[in-house]
Amino acid sequence: MQKLLLPFVFICLSFNALHGQSAIVSDPIFIRTDYGYELIGRLRDRVLVFRDRYDDFVVQAFDSQMRLSWSKELEDLDRRGMRVLGVVPGRNDFSVVYQIRRRGHTLLRVHKYDPGANLIDSMLVKDYGERIFNTPVLDMVRSDDRNCITVYNSVERDHIEATCFLLDKMQVLWDTVAIVDDASDFFEDRQPEMALSNTGAFFWITERNNRRAKIDKHELNILRFDGSGIHASRVPLGLNLTVDSRYIFDNLNNRLSAAGLWAEKSRERANGAFYLSIIPGQDSAQVLRYEPFDEKFMSILRQKNVGDDARGIADSQLRELLLRQDGGIIMVAERYHEVQRGAAAGRGFFRDGMRMIVDYYYDDMFVMAFQPNGQAQWKTALHKKQYSQDDEGTFSSYFLMRNADRMRFFFNDEIKYENTCSEYVLNPVGEFDRNSLMNTLNQNLRLRFRDALQLNASECLIPSEYRGRLKLILLRF
Repeated sequence: MQKLLLPFVFICLSFNALHGQSAIVSDPIFIRTDYGYELIGRLRDRVLVFRDRYDDFVVQAFDSQMRLSWSKELEDLDRRGMRVLGVVPGRNDFSVVYQIRRRGHTLLRVHKYDPGANLIDSMLVKDYGERIFNTPVLDMVRSDDRNCITVYNSVERDHIEATCFLLDKMQVLWDTVAIVDDASDFFEDRQPEMALSNTGAFFWITERNNRRAKIDKHELNILRFDGSGIHASRVPLGLNLTVDSRYIFDNLNNRLSAAGLWAEKSRERANGAFYLSIIPGQDSAQVLRYEPFDEKFMSILRQKNVGDDARGIADSQLRELLLRQDGGIIMVAERYHEVQRGAAAGRGFFRDGMRMIVDYYYDDMFVMAFQPNGQAQWKTALHKKQYSQDDEGTFSSYFLMRNADRMRFFFNDEIKYENTCSEYVLNPVGEFDRNSLMNTLNQNLRLRFRDALQLNASECLIPSEYRGRLKLILLRF
């Protein structure tokens, strides 16, 4: 093990001198037979990882030098008929939220553990009863402070069933069901977007008439669930088509904020970005502003002079939103598409039995900052080219590490076993530097940046999967 780590430590020290960073690689964990794992983060002086190993659940801890310290099986979690919805870290504990099937009933439960993975509390959140033909399909939404959780069941198109609870108090805030008279109102164009406040206000947001033929009736439908009941509102969206959007609750300014991409004629290409701000309980937007992409920005992003070909930016998807203290938003988008080869009409296999090939392309990113009045303050294009095949894009895309004065975007330059990794460092006005982060030559590392976890303002945890073995890289700045 020491022989494997020495070359990597040398690389980290050389980068540390140049960019003020260092890295520690953990002991390897054999995960070839695991169902999955989740990074819990640091509790006290240990970094914890939750593993689902099909027949049991295990928590493993690493010390400050990322050496495996201890491993503990969670014997109170029964494997039979169980599905983990999420593992939620707190300040001094972590919680496992899961559903379990017992005697025809679906149960929603929470188990809370201390930093030593000892059970300290548990709660039956809800019994969904015996539902033979409509077994609940549960998903989870977390608040910004990770203490408030909403679990929703949308298996029936005319019902929205949601339950909200607090992890610190192990208390259910509300449990309700919304009956939708016309299912098309809420499931017409895209999957619904969701947002959750720290106090338990849950927003179920859908879009109607997002097509040119009915653009004059283009609007948002918003259901707000909280302790006082269910509140419905509609917000007009104007005469532009929505390509993609994300919603987030601004707890500091007490409003629902959003940003997205819009198009004039076809949703195949984005012609600009928009900013939206809504005060809960009002049926109109406090701020709604559309900003078109100028030719200079599109030329930089597309790396050619667009000239008369200023038709917009293709294959753009909104990845995440960052709230600013003044009420503005920073929007991060990425150009992504996939290509299926070898099967016609969506069939998954050739006639001779060979399976279909899927190519994944994760390319350039662009970042836009909006002021509270919706005006675009700056926009920046960040170039990268990532191609992979039949891997679900596992090692592609990026990880964003943020603190008060900068944003760092980490990514693999190429998707292969021996690779270089880079970073873009953005300052608050959109200026950036591109740096070389590390080299994985002869290190037996393959980094999953998109699944990394920020621990604090100066540390992040990056998982690496290489030939059935998991290693964790603790990166410090």
